[in-house]
Amino acid sequence: MNGPSILNGIGFAIITSLASGVLGELLPILLTPTFSSLIIVLAISLAYLIYLFRHCNARRGRIVTLALWCTLSICAWTLDPGLLWQIALQLAFIWLVRSFYYHGSIFGSLLDLALVVMASAAGIWAILQTGSFAAAVWCFFLAQSLFVAIPELNRTGSSASSPEDRFQNAHRVALQAVRKLSLN
Repeated sequence: MNGPSILNGIGFAIITSLASGVLGELLPILLTPTFSSLIIVLAISLAYLIYLFRHCNARRGRIVTLALWCTLSICAWTLDPGLLWQIALQLAFIWLVRSFYYHGSIFGSLLDLALVVMASAAGIWAILQTGSFAAAVWCFFLAQSLFVAIPELNRTGSSASSPEDRFQNAHRVALQAVRKLSLN
């Protein structure tokens, strides 16, 4: 499976900002504005989590991660810390998921944290300038699409980052050894 690309991230930003704009207009008709904002934040966070899983090569831990997201979101919802704390919790969870699934080093995770902070600042700037939640979502996820450009530094220091890459390297070395043996 191919990993995410910047174009995938931009596409996700477009779809999410359009959906949040529509939901931001329709939900307050049925629900309170605060409750509808919370629903939109949770829906966007879940959609992004699914997006990350869809483009991730790792298969382990997805159900546990999803269950953890549900548990944290429900606990935060019942404790009602406020919308800003709810957003901060979702941002922290996004960062943790990307750190565990996409980055093989602490340096990559720290760069990703800096990207989350920068994207949050872009979203805050957009909502302060326009008053539009959809513009804030657009700016946030547009900046988030850059997480694929974070350089990958492996824990082991080798150039093979995935089991498939390590297998290909071992296979290539084995073929070279067989060629040497057959020539002698």
